[in-house]
Amino acid sequence: MKKFRMFIDARKEERWLNTMIQNGWICKKVNSFGIYHFEKTNILEHVIRLDSQTFKSTEMYQQYIQLYEDYGWQHIGGSRCSSSQYWTKSTNGLNELFSDTASEKAYLQRLMSYYGSFTLSLLLFTFILFNNTVQYPSLKSAYFTPGLWDKEGMSFLTAFLFETPLALSRFSIPWFMIICSIICAIAYLRYKKELEKIA
Repeated sequence: MKKFRMFIDARKEERWLNTMIQNGWICKKVNSFGIYHFEKTNILEHVIRLDSQTFKSTEMYQQYIQLYEDYGWQHIGGSRCSSSQYWTKSTNGLNELFSDTASEKAYLQRLMSYYGSFTLSLLLFTFILFNNTVQYPSLKSAYFTPGLWDKEGMSFLTAFLFETPLALSRFSIPWFMIICSIICAIAYLRYKKELEKIA
């Protein structure tokens, strides 16, 4: 079975994957497009954990993979170029990737760095490419055809249908990116709060 999901919060994603296991579906593969590959299972004693890592070289990435595999974890998603890494193992013994407070703090700091930089990148990208967003306070203002709203009959219908996809993109894409940046900022603040509790 395949499922498509998009997550902003890594903790929620991890909880969802572990809930799927309890429902009899274990994730065997995750790709960077948000597609999860599940297999039916009767063995519920498994756990999935997420990590956030960046690697300067292939060698560092391979060492990272080998380290966790030596502790019994199986890598099911992520690559050297992706920030999220997905691990699974049977629940016999240590079920956490981070066995001490220092490791947990480092993980939260990596999540904060990821969501913080993503927030700033989205806002900067939106400002540079869509700095005239304020010109579209409503969908109607995103239509550029001269005299469109004065046309009548088939002339209006033809012009309206032709430009509607363009107007929708002009109006919705910038606001969608701004909303995404706000969601990422909320995730950043949530992880910052968790880090402060640990500290």
